[in-house]
Amino acid sequence: MEEQKNLTNTTDSAEWAAIMKRLESSNAAQERYARKQYIMSLIGAGANLLALALVLFLTVTLLPRINSTFVGLNAVMKNVESITEDLAAVDIEGTMDSVNGLVNGSTDSLNQAMKKINAIDIEKLNSAIQNLNDAIEPMAKFANLFK
Repeated sequence: MEEQKNLTNTTDSAEWAAIMKRLESSNAAQERYARKQYIMSLIGAGANLLALALVLFLTVTLLPRINSTFVGLNAVMKNVESITEDLAAVDIEGTMDSVNGLVNGSTDSLNQAMKKINAIDIEKLNSAIQNLNDAIEPMAKFANLFK
């Protein structure tokens, strides 16, 4: 019986040793996993801080530009509204009638001028210019003697 107790104690201590080794290896694996999880949480926290810093930087630098852009857009929209109101008040038909009257009056004046130009006798004009040239040429020669 004593032999059986020793055998049982040996078996029990061997089982206990095996269980302890499994627990130790399980604990070591859990420690490695916990370290990896800690490192990943540090990396995540760093990335979040970097993203926050980037958002703050962009907000500080871009917000004044965006604000000035909106102020400019507001001014442009007021100008567009003013121009639209001015265009709505313009009498386009009256303006077109005035332009048509101006064109018709110019056409009449141009026709009269063309009639007068066509009435000029070019041959008589050329002969008159030649006669004038013939009359002035001796005077020009005489004036050149005194230079």
